[in-house]
Amino acid sequence: MKVGDSIRLAIDDFGRGEIEAAMLHACNAVDGTAKKVYPTRRVGDRFTALIRDNDEIFGPMALRGVNTAETRWPVRIKSTLGRNVWPDTADLIYVQHRCAHGHGDELPGDIALWADHIGIASQLHVEQGKVRLPWNTIFALIAVAVVEPVNIDQRVADGQYLDWGDPKIHFEINDWWGRKDDFRAKLATQPGPLVTMNWAKWTANPPF
Repeated sequence: MKVGDSIRLAIDDFGRGEIEAAMLHACNAVDGTAKKVYPTRRVGDRFTALIRDNDEIFGPMALRGVNTAETRWPVRIKSTLGRNVWPDTADLIYVQHRCAHGHGDELPGDIALWADHIGIASQLHVEQGKVRLPWNTIFALIAVAVVEPVNIDQRVADGQYLDWGDPKIHFEINDWWGRKDDFRAKLATQPGPLVTMNWAKWTANPPF
């Protein structure tokens, strides 16, 4: 499936309130893009690499105010960063969302995306072993795929846009294909403090 089709389906499903289906298609868009950008890497490595290499785009879109690159989450899953390393945000999405959806598994409610406050960015819930990322993670993943130059030839339906959780700011997708530098610069005009979340009481020891 074309990356543009995955994105179109993600947004259509989101509009119908099918949040997990939207997340599946958003992950597929990242998967398809990562395969083009890093053709020799394995699936997990390339999926997480694309998110990490675009953190200046993914971070503000997904978890405004959170340092998504440096934060380590208190969930015992294998990290692609190395052995005995707590997972970063890219790992969390790959293992808890991409792999679960890719295998047709039902995602437990206690780690599903927060969708209670659509339109309000960055609703996050964390407890030991469980992290619920906000609904706008979907649009962060879509943004990472859209702005990659390898996707400059893709299209979605006219009028489909990236939702940033701010009714005053919409990004028409067909205006942004392949424009990574421009999009990064646009997000940089909306600066804010970045906090590296600290879960020391849960992550004092190696995860395995």
